[in-house]
Amino acid sequence: MDAAFAEDVTRAFPFSAPGEHRLVKVAETPRSATKSLDAKRAAAAAHAAALTWTGDTGDIKGAGVLLVDDVFTSGSQLQQVALRLRASGAADVRGLVLARVPWNG
Repeated sequence: MDAAFAEDVTRAFPFSAPGEHRLVKVAETPRSATKSLDAKRAAAAAHAAALTWTGDTGDIKGAGVLLVDDVFTSGSQLQQVALRLRASGAADVRGLVLARVPWNG
């Protein structure tokens, strides 16, 4: 992310500065590792509810947002955060994950 931020001299892609996260979790939430799918969904909803936007909330209105996550397990986390951003006015929310847990469904 540091390199992408440094290379964006036109500010066409408004990355948050390195170390200055735009979504911050302000309360502890239940862990979902090794839990059932229903428990993962409940934990994801609690996680999304505990997030606060640190920038100008006007930045969300009509924006396209790219969520970056380290590991995709059930998709519940990305879904709940995306729903919250859409409810706040984001026009489009996409997810990018670095790894996928094998599905054992």
